[in-house]
Amino acid sequence: MDEQPHKHLPIIDKPMREPELLIKKQLPQFDMPIDFLVYDDIRADLLKFYASFPCKIYACIICYVARGSIKATVNLWEYQVKQNDYVVLMPGSFIQIKEVSDDVQVCFAGYSSQFLDKVNFWKIISPLMVNVFKKPIFSLTEDLGQIYHEFFSLMTKCSVFDNVFNSSDIAQSALTFMISTLHNAIAQGLVEIDNKPTTREQTIVSEFLQLAFENYHEEHKISFYAHEANLTLSHFCNVIRKTTGYTPQEIIMSMIIMDAQTQLKGTSTTVSRIAASLGFNTPTTFNRYFRKYTGMTPQEYRCSNTK
Repeated sequence: MDEQPHKHLPIIDKPMREPELLIKKQLPQFDMPIDFLVYDDIRADLLKFYASFPCKIYACIICYVARGSIKATVNLWEYQVKQNDYVVLMPGSFIQIKEVSDDVQVCFAGYSSQFLDKVNFWKIISPLMVNVFKKPIFSLTEDLGQIYHEFFSLMTKCSVFDNVFNSSDIAQSALTFMISTLHNAIAQGLVEIDNKPTTREQTIVSEFLQLAFENYHEEHKISFYAHEANLTLSHFCNVIRKTTGYTPQEIIMSMIIMDAQTQLKGTSTTVSRIAASLGFNTPTTFNRYFRKYTGMTPQEYRCSNTK
């Protein structure tokens, strides 16, 4: 078992094939521009491109690491992802690539938020919901990993025949396959996961994180989250701090700052619009908040080389 993650407030050696060019244009910074995209050979150059700043994704991303390793931050946690690891990133997740080995090869499938709404994604993912919220990386056996590798390769080959294989029904079937088979593999003991019983405190934290990801851009007050958890403010704060090592306010702050950094580096949206999108009444209030936690103003961050 990998040790517990700790918290954390392009080189191509061959000519690009057409699917690789497509991936380079369409790997999501925020969402997928098409319903479904799959590719079995993502290399270090493309992954390093996403190391520039935190990226908030509205798509569902499922990856299999065929070779090499990646150090990445997902939401508030830092992970070392290695060969034969299977990664499920939920819509609304923040991700930032920290380090990538030169030999890395990743198989990738992405589903747009619009597509997920059409197929009732939350019903499909529900069997894995608790596992994914605990830790979105699953260590597979070598044999099982090889099967997933072959599946991604087959889907990549099929994607070339756009008029034959590119349909919503097939995309939904592929998503259901990837989620359901992983759930079955966990039940059969073929996947390495944290089997420790979930405590009441861990449940409170999990529910808080889910609620926070849905509401941090509107609700900054911790009293809101304590009320939703049906706990007194002091008890709620104590549970979160004891279980995670962070106060609820620090967690909300991290989400706000990551979102702001994503918009500042990844879009041309004005600072005033970013401030409004994150629940600040005035740009001045947002500027003070951002500077307090980063040491620079939003505009200074936008113009800097800070990663």
